[in-house]
Amino acid sequence: MKKTLSLVACAAICTLASANEAHLDTITVDGSITTVIQHKGLLKDLVEKTEVIDKKEIEHTQSSTLAEAISKEVGINVTTGCSICGLKRVQINGLKGEHTTVLIDGIPFNSTVSSFYGMDAIGTADIESIEIARGTGTSLTAPEAIGGTINIIPRKPRNNAIETDLSIGTLGTKNYSVLGEAMSADKKTGILVSASYHTQDQVDNDHNGVSESPSLENQSLSLMVTHEFSPYDSIELKASHFTSNSFGGTMVSESAAVASYDPNALDSSFIGGNVNNVYTGQPMEMLERINTTRDEIYLKQRHTLNGTMNLQTTIAYAEQFQDSLYEGADYLNTDKTYFGDIKIDHALNNNHFLTYGTDAKIETARSSSIAFFDVAGMDKDDFDYTALGVYAQDAWMIDDKNELTLALRGAKITTNWRAKTAQGNEIDETMLVPRFLWRHNHTNDLTSRLSAGMGYRAPLTFFESEHGLLDSGFDMAITELEKSKGASYALSYDAHGLNITASAAYTQVKNLAYIDDSAATPVLRNSTEAVSVKNGDIAIGYEVMEGLNLSGVYEMYRYDDAYKSHLTLAAIEQRARFSVDYDINGWELYTEATWVGARDLTPYGYMEHFNDLALTSPKNTTAPAYTTVDLKISKELNKNFTVYAGAKNLFDTLQTDTESPLFYDANGGFDSAHIWGSLRGRMVYAGLKATF
Repeated sequence: MKKTLSLVACAAICTLASANEAHLDTITVDGSITTVIQHKGLLKDLVEKTEVIDKKEIEHTQSSTLAEAISKEVGINVTTGCSICGLKRVQINGLKGEHTTVLIDGIPFNSTVSSFYGMDAIGTADIESIEIARGTGTSLTAPEAIGGTINIIPRKPRNNAIETDLSIGTLGTKNYSVLGEAMSADKKTGILVSASYHTQDQVDNDHNGVSESPSLENQSLSLMVTHEFSPYDSIELKASHFTSNSFGGTMVSESAAVASYDPNALDSSFIGGNVNNVYTGQPMEMLERINTTRDEIYLKQRHTLNGTMNLQTTIAYAEQFQDSLYEGADYLNTDKTYFGDIKIDHALNNNHFLTYGTDAKIETARSSSIAFFDVAGMDKDDFDYTALGVYAQDAWMIDDKNELTLALRGAKITTNWRAKTAQGNEIDETMLVPRFLWRHNHTNDLTSRLSAGMGYRAPLTFFESEHGLLDSGFDMAITELEKSKGASYALSYDAHGLNITASAAYTQVKNLAYIDDSAATPVLRNSTEAVSVKNGDIAIGYEVMEGLNLSGVYEMYRYDDAYKSHLTLAAIEQRARFSVDYDINGWELYTEATWVGARDLTPYGYMEHFNDLALTSPKNTTAPAYTTVDLKISKELNKNFTVYAGAKNLFDTLQTDTESPLFYDANGGFDSAHIWGSLRGRMVYAGLKATF
């Protein structure tokens, strides 16, 4: 980056009214968040390795939800942890889903509770771009990101325009979205409103009467208002409302399952006691229904203090309500998160740009259940969590070839599980967390990036390792914060239409939270041994000619045996992708093939999975390699209308062609997480996009 720090300061301060930061802890060089990344392998021009998913890529993959939009990105693995309820876990660099932090415009008010059933609810209609920073402690204000951060950059109003996108497809798929934006005549006030709707049917591809993928109905509504009071003061207000309804189990409606329910004749059997045969038990015994409602609001106020300093104040609030039925047992949870941050950006001189501030995050969870708490007498999983922090960062432009960023965060973390009355806060710890980032420009085309740092996280709920409460109850025996150390290196080349990024990372986690089910009551506790993950990847993009771009990615992960033993789902170990984007004369063809390598499932505990209740028919312990292909063709009719059609999982690649995700365990218990492959079949769609 051959720009002096004074130019950075000018962009960050002088254009305060229009500038938006990609991260709270990084510098926006050009005052814009609309960096276009059209090929895999390209990085945002920051000292930190940051990969960007732009609006065009979201449209290429026909992604209507956040989970879909990020699922094909290098270093990201979106797993389905339960074939019946469809919970999503987003892994970065091979780390567990709870080690991923989702930011909204740099604000960390998503939590481990909201990430289970809320990832599908976040629509893409008002997303400008998605920025992925991989590695431990990648954000000053979200050090819980042991795996990394996913920062959703919302679209800001800048024109007078209306956009609509309507599509329908097989498997009951429907996607509708509309977005409208308006600016005042003096360009000082803007408003943007968006709404989206997504639905899909539950599917039962192996015809045993139990769905492998649930039905989903997601809705989102958002409002953003921006206003510039003066060249020195501006505000940004955003409010969002999301709903997500998931329903899985037998292929009957919830009302039919409730009507046929007989608590005195419980039965969850299959013909011959084998999950490959037709289910003959009560529908309620297999039903899982999760309805989630989430509301978010945040306000950012920016003020220029003087020619070298600006102040940003952020306040945010989120509330998520879950109303669920697990095999006939009710569970309700309300999770509230409050966040505040006061930050100063200070251009000290031509070589040093300082960022310092303080923040606070408070989260509370309150639950209720007639079946679990009132009748069975289980302890509630309520908690209070507080994280208070102060931070400072120096971005040092050493010379035209070298940029160094040093950051330090001081934090005080407290966690109180309210059902435990023997003491107050089970976790009460103060710590210092450092981070180091360095970029070296070998040439104009070749760049190295090196980062190292620490992270921490307070395990909060039993849900982190189990998607629902269990009939046998649970216990919390967490005594320590999870703490991580990590380092990563990336080498990037970009010239003559070719861009290549090769990277490697290592992360070690101490006090990893896991479920110990060796006793009658499962316990969430800290591991006594450190676990580690190593990963490497290479991403290549090449512009063959104008309008024709090729991209390829190969990823490899190495997990130690201790880490594998604590995972409830087999992780990706090898994966490769290849895509073609051809755009000519208003026509565009985009296709992408994804290959997942074979895996030995034994280290992940799958050797205890059986097809039958008698435990005489073991499940496969080797997952075969498989490939899925997506395809989309679009035609621009004129400047206002574009039609498109495509298919996801074009060749109908399914795990159920080999085996069911349902299983009995070694103790005769039943579960729905023998998962290693695709659970939804081919989905063909067509749609129309209009812009005015």
